[in-house]
Amino acid sequence: MTTPSLMPFVAPFFLFMLFLSIQGFFPDQHYVLYPVITVLVATVLLVYWRQLPPLRPAAPLASVLVGVVGVVLWVGLDPFLVHYDQPLIGRNPFQLYPVDEAWVLFGFRLAGISICVPIMEELFWRGFLMRWLIKEDFTTVPLGTYRPVSFWATTACFASVHGPEWPLAAMVGVIYGAWFVRTKSLGSIMLAHGVTNFLLALYCLMTNDWHFLSIVCAAAKQH
Repeated sequence: MTTPSLMPFVAPFFLFMLFLSIQGFFPDQHYVLYPVITVLVATVLLVYWRQLPPLRPAAPLASVLVGVVGVVLWVGLDPFLVHYDQPLIGRNPFQLYPVDEAWVLFGFRLAGISICVPIMEELFWRGFLMRWLIKEDFTTVPLGTYRPVSFWATTACFASVHGPEWPLAAMVGVIYGAWFVRTKSLGSIMLAHGVTNFLLALYCLMTNDWHFLSIVCAAAKQH
């Protein structure tokens, strides 16, 4: 395995996780710092873009529906599966900043979790790890190849970085993984993932329930 084949899949993810680890020391500055990591991750993705496999969704409409199912499960099952030791407060940007600034910061948050996060996460989880667990030279493994160990280990790792929401992430991760196996398309699961995150952010905005966008640990709640 050569470095050029590895870096496009892992560099954006590890940059994002490193930044979140640092940001964990400044939780009250989450919305101010998030535009920085969004721009940095987007830049790294653009640098490596030509080295990536085709990302055009194989089934765009169905992928959107998969994303809708994801957010329905995430929101609908949250009261039953997630228990917080402490209330998550102070995450509504419209209470923290002047309204014009809050809209800009929320816009970056929305763009980050709807575009950058789905791309960089799926490149790492399904594009890299799920194939690397099958064969070290992962680029020789066709996209969407199913092996029980790699599928379930990837799903478990995906869930583990979502903190207290790991049961929800595991459930949605199984759906994303199954859709990947079905479509053999990174673009399809990126679209589904992006739709889930986009609708989740809009849900927070419309209901004024911001705990889904809160940072509770070094690994932020990004799906």
